[in-house]
Amino acid sequence: MLPRPTRFTVALSLAFFMGFTPLAIAWQDDDKVPANPGKKETRPAKTLGVGDPAPALTLDTFVKGKAISATTKTYVVEFWATWCPPCRTSIPHLTDLQKKFPKIPFVGVSDEKSDIVEGFVKDMGPKMAYIVATDKDKTTSGDWMRAAGQNGIPTAFVVFEGKVAFIGHPMDKNFEKTLDSIGQGKFTIEVAIKLAEKTKEIGMVRSTAIKQVQGGKVDEAVATLDTAIGKSPEDQADLATLKFQVLMFGKKEDQALEVANDLASRILTDSQALNELAFPLIDPKNGKKPSSARVKAALVLAQAADKIVGGKDGNIADTLGLALFLSGDKAQAIQVQERAVRLATKGNKEEVEARLKEFRESGKN
Repeated sequence: MLPRPTRFTVALSLAFFMGFTPLAIAWQDDDKVPANPGKKETRPAKTLGVGDPAPALTLDTFVKGKAISATTKTYVVEFWATWCPPCRTSIPHLTDLQKKFPKIPFVGVSDEKSDIVEGFVKDMGPKMAYIVATDKDKTTSGDWMRAAGQNGIPTAFVVFEGKVAFIGHPMDKNFEKTLDSIGQGKFTIEVAIKLAEKTKEIGMVRSTAIKQVQGGKVDEAVATLDTAIGKSPEDQADLATLKFQVLMFGKKEDQALEVANDLASRILTDSQALNELAFPLIDPKNGKKPSSARVKAALVLAQAADKIVGGKDGNIADTLGLALFLSGDKAQAIQVQERAVRLATKGNKEEVEARLKEFRESGKN
């Protein structure tokens, strides 16, 4: 079962505590600004944000495709690694976007050795249909990632007319929206800067709430999120999702169930986001039987996700089948799980089939 692709982050993720798919893998960058003032810096410290001129691309080996022309001023740069699970998950999405926006070249940059990247790209074949290159002495990751304060991969940068137009996860809805606005000729750097500022504000709220949870102050974290939702209702989906996780972590499961109902009925319209919340609540790999509140929340979230996709997503059907089974509705669980098997991909079909077998055998008792 693969939930919606996410990125690992250096900050201690709430999802890590809860058994959720982690939100971030730390970006490994060994280069540091020299502390010895008598030693000449090879690369000065600098910052990079939306609206700033894009740094140069100092690349080593082009594993796939060719270097973009010096006259090309609009393009995408995405930092990734072969060892990064969410990077691998996001690759087909990047390929789809490259096909959707053929006039905007995509460049995937890894700081790994070229032979490692070459083998990976060869195995990916047509699933990785954009330019792939290796970083030269981590110069590009320093000039882009470190300068932008990005410590998690995958991270994508959109450059429009030589200026940074977006910085964030390639699965972020604003990544594709930025590309859409560019393709439609509606993009303005002023709007992008405002969006980046708003994203930063919400990020600070999330960070504050997570730190409060780490300090055992769950109620304060909930209050922080409620205040932010009141001030910024357009960001309710992201903030309410975190509120749900906070409440689950704080073992305030009845309150969390109320939030889950809100998320499923009126707030979240992203089927994969709903599934990502649902499955970890009841994942058998957690090693313990989920509480009735967790099962109820997972069922509500999975039913909403399944309705959005019209019952045509195998992963979501698998989550729904498991939630139904755990809730005691074995007959319906078997029916849904049969659908999950029909829709399952090669990567997780065995797991989905094993779950169906378990349901059927249980139903005989």
